[in-house]
Amino acid sequence: MKRLFVVGVAMLLFASCSPLRSGRVSYASLDVETFASCLEREDVVLVDVRTPEEYAEGRLVGVDYNIDVRSADFFKAYQVLPKDKVIAVYCRGGGRSKQVAGVLAGNGYRVIELDKGYNGWVEAGGATEK
Repeated sequence: MKRLFVVGVAMLLFASCSPLRSGRVSYASLDVETFASCLEREDVVLVDVRTPEEYAEGRLVGVDYNIDVRSADFFKAYQVLPKDKVIAVYCRGGGRSKQVAGVLAGNGYRVIELDKGYNGWVEAGGATEK
């Protein structure tokens, strides 16, 4: 019974944070080449949503924020992002960044997302740093 209650509360919290408030919320999921072009713009903030351990192993050049989507503080942490800029997010393979992109777009951010994540970036020969 206690487990059912915890699951119910978790579902309620998730639903209240859902990006689908009214109408269709969208973001752009981009290939490596297009994403790289967008990063050259001055109005783009680059956000790595991987764990600190993944981030330390290597990241795209010029990351502005590392906000771990798996962190308990994620919903507070992302609120430091500027709403007057385009938020470019990526993760390891594209799954987590799509979730984050939906949350951010649902909360009024303009968002682009790297479709195949860090792994796709590296495979395409994109620049990285440690």
